[in-house]
Amino acid sequence: MTVEFKNGKIIEKVPFSKKVAYDVANNLISAQFDGRGAISKYAVMNKFSVFSAYYTLISVDGVSFDWNAKKTVEMVGKQMIISFKAKDFDMVINQFLDQKTNCIYVENKVTAKKDMDFRVVNNFGINYSSYVEQLLANRLSPKTIATLIGGFLKKKKNGLTINNDGSGYIRGDVLGDFYLDIAISEEPVALEAERGFVNQFGYGSKISKDETKIYRYVISAGTRNDFTYGDVQYALKHFDEAFADSKAYIDMLKCTVKLEDDFMESYYKSVLNASLSNYKELGKFKGFLAGIVYQFPARTYYRDAYWTVLSVLPVKPELVRNEIITLANGINDKGECPSAVKFNFKNYWGNHYDSPSFFVMMVYDYIAHTNDKSILSEAVACGTVLDSAKLVMDRLYQEVDKETGLLLKSGKYNRRDWCDNVFRSDYCTYDEALYCRALYCLGELYSLSNKDLSEKYLAMSEKVKNSINELLWDEEKGWYVNYKSKDFVEDNLSIDTVVTILFGIADEEKSRRILTNMERLLESKNNKEQVAGDFGTLAVYPFYKNIQDIVQKSSLPYYYHNGGDWPYLSCIYAYAKLMYNMDYKYPLTRWFEYNIERGNYTPIEFFSPVHPDGSMLQAWSSTGAFVLSYPDGQFFNKKIQK
Repeated sequence: MTVEFKNGKIIEKVPFSKKVAYDVANNLISAQFDGRGAISKYAVMNKFSVFSAYYTLISVDGVSFDWNAKKTVEMVGKQMIISFKAKDFDMVINQFLDQKTNCIYVENKVTAKKDMDFRVVNNFGINYSSYVEQLLANRLSPKTIATLIGGFLKKKKNGLTINNDGSGYIRGDVLGDFYLDIAISEEPVALEAERGFVNQFGYGSKISKDETKIYRYVISAGTRNDFTYGDVQYALKHFDEAFADSKAYIDMLKCTVKLEDDFMESYYKSVLNASLSNYKELGKFKGFLAGIVYQFPARTYYRDAYWTVLSVLPVKPELVRNEIITLANGINDKGECPSAVKFNFKNYWGNHYDSPSFFVMMVYDYIAHTNDKSILSEAVACGTVLDSAKLVMDRLYQEVDKETGLLLKSGKYNRRDWCDNVFRSDYCTYDEALYCRALYCLGELYSLSNKDLSEKYLAMSEKVKNSINELLWDEEKGWYVNYKSKDFVEDNLSIDTVVTILFGIADEEKSRRILTNMERLLESKNNKEQVAGDFGTLAVYPFYKNIQDIVQKSSLPYYYHNGGDWPYLSCIYAYAKLMYNMDYKYPLTRWFEYNIERGNYTPIEFFSPVHPDGSMLQAWSSTGAFVLSYPDGQFFNKKIQK
């Protein structure tokens, strides 16, 4: 393995020719550095993807340099630093984002070993289709059409301007109101132009032997005259300040608990960075996107956000508060919670079974760990935050089997919870456990103001807890069944049932039996029946029996909900093991190590050893930071101060 972990960094040592893709993001944009000096991806939140391709080429005296040079790539936070020694020069490439600007910063530091003419050329393709698709999807109107058509017809202001100090500015009006601007520190040249728009630029100069020269450029794309605009000339002048800001962000990624070694330090910084990098503010919308592929439209999910904020709570609780307000404003007047809340507060796939519970649980956990009770009276769409918590739980009660007190997922083809590629009908242990916990949380919240309501919801929670143990526990197997209807029981072991342990629904005896069975069947290193090797933790085992209940990616064993590894759940399972003093390091870290070995350097959404990967820099895959931040195993036992 060529990877090292030091000072919180992930360090890869490979030939320069090998792509080392590292995803970064801030409040406005996401990008990907390719480990060869290029910007392989660039997306503007709630707007569009920018590039279809991007290439960086380096030459000495008119000849391309040898790509077999050995390089060291350091990745942490929003930075990638590449250093290598070539035949004629040494070079350090520094690429980074600051915390809030729509700009990508690149610096090349070159030390010559002989007198030489050093040049860099960057060329790229534009993702026109992404711009057009998102323009029509978000802003379809006569004005939108006029903007688009006008973008083809109007005279552009494109071109290169050389400043008095030798720096340059490339203005790019790409299409409609889509811009792409570049500021370059020294001897810039505009090369190829497409439809008048520069899509190939270079820079460089002659360098004397033993001389060191620094070349910088800043690139920004988006739409002019709105929140996405980045002034590249200003950014270039303040390059050092931006780099200091990027370094300050890395320093802030510090665990409140002492970590044991360099690996855990790098692990923590990586996973916490995943959650914080997905925090976005767009007007009144303030919250965590699920990940970098969830930007069009920008939206925050109730379930993803719940698991995401657990890592954020000890370091930036104010962001958790903002998330709660945003989610509260996504609840409609019937008390229905969608899967996600869009940037304009319209719902995204409405009326989910797990979303209401996650909302109430988040409010409770936030108050229990900050003592900020003022959030309960915060004005939102449906009264106050406390009003909203009651509204969603009362609405969810309409889905309850009054005899058992359990949620009844109506209709066979119902996949409105996190496991949305499986039809889990009637009684689903995961949904029931969340509902039980949310009722408890609401009862505790009302203990501050209304004794009758407090007792009501606490009694409901106790009834649900008893029914879960009576109806969904399989004594012979030693775990709760996945889901159960009147004519079918899926009794495989599902990792999401671990929430019964977190929330005290399972007593100690049941908890230890569940965890022992999860260790035996879901930890791939121990399961000798599965044939995919030692890759992490399976979401379920055995695989789903009824093929009519599984759709899309989950149709395949080892994939998605049907046995893939979801790092957020692997880490939550690890926390349950921590609660009972069992060995928790394997589910906590194996997914991370395995993906680093495969070249996935930021936390992944889900993965499989035999199927395509999910997206990178996924917010809720930060739950490992939560596990490390609360090593006493008592997070869910924390009470609200009366």
